[in-house]
Order: sequence, then C-alpha cells, then structure tokens
Amino acid sequence: METRIVPQMWGPFPNAVPAPFFKAGAGGVASGPGAAPGQANLGALWGALGELADQMLDLSILDNLDVALSPGKAVKPPPDAYMCHLCFNKGHYIKDCPQARPKGEGLTPYQGKKRCFGEYKCPKCKRKWMSGNSWANMGQECIKCHINVYPHKQRPLEKPDGLDVSDQSKVHPQHLCEKCKSLGVYCRKVQ
Repeated sequence: METRIVPQMWGPFPNAVPAPFFKAGAGGVASGPGAAPGQANLGALWGALGELADQMLDLSILDNLDVALSPGKAVKPPPDAYMCHLCFNKGHYIKDCPQARPKGEGLTPYQGKKRCFGEYKCPKCKRKWMSGNSWANMGQECIKCHINVYPHKQRPLEKPDGLDVSDQSKVHPQHLCEKCKSLGVYCRKVQ
C-alpha cells in the first residue's frame, strides 16, 4: 500500500538527483563519484549565463542598474529652469533634495506645526471622514471601531480641494481627537 501524499505522477523528475549526492568541485560543478550524469554540463550552463550577462552589459541594457541600486542618484540632471519646491534651489529634483525628510519618518504627510485639513480612512471598517482639525503626527479615533487613524492626506486649511472647511459651527468630537486628549483642552484653542 502506497502512503505517499503526492501521487506518483507528481513525483520528482526522472533525472532528478537528491541533494546528498552532489559533490561540488572547483567552480561549484558536481564531479567525481556520485555526480549525476549531465552535471558536467552545469559548468557550461553557468559559463553561458555569465557570457550572456556580459553581452547585456556591452549592449548597455543594464546601464541604469547602478542608478537603481544606489539611492539618491538621479538618472539625469533636471532641466535648467527646474527649481526644487522644497528648498527653492536649482540643480536637483525634489526627491533628491538634501532638506527632504526620509519617507515614513512621520506618522502623517504634513510635518508642520499648524492645524490643517486631513482626510482619514479607517483600515478596519473602511469608513472615510474629513476634518479641519488635523495635526502633524496626530490621529483621530474611528467612531465605529475606536482605533486611532492617521490621515492619509493633509493640506492647508485654505485649499482643501474645493471644500469649505471654514465652517466653525461644526462640533469637533474632542473625545476622538488625539491632539485634544494629549493637550487636555480643545485643540483649536492652541493655534
């Protein structure tokens, strides 16, 4: 009676050799007693792969490989008229700006001191909301799930994509605001 979980038709390839029988000689090629038939061709295969890689480099297909592997290196310099909108200097793209903070340094996109407009989306229940009381590295609690959610988008109060956030009559739920909780008072009072 066969006790295999995998049926015989899904077994190893007929010419497969178990790992203990491999004996690597010079260059990692199996040789000597116990080497599987056809293992001598393995060295030729590795040689062909190396040759192919050299030819690809000669064709300059992989020229940008060193750029992709070394962060902070631009593919080409920016146009003469381009000005970095972070430091307002020419000569580099905004992603290469020396004044740029590393991505993911803060918990929120905005890292300033003032109150701003934020868009939130609860990762648990997918509920979305917007607030004119959004702060750097501060979240708001989802009213359904009661988990702290950080804004995925933040912008100045003056330009919230056509939405009027100047409505001060709206009640701000202080019990859901991380900033209000940390201050112990209404966060809008601390401008």
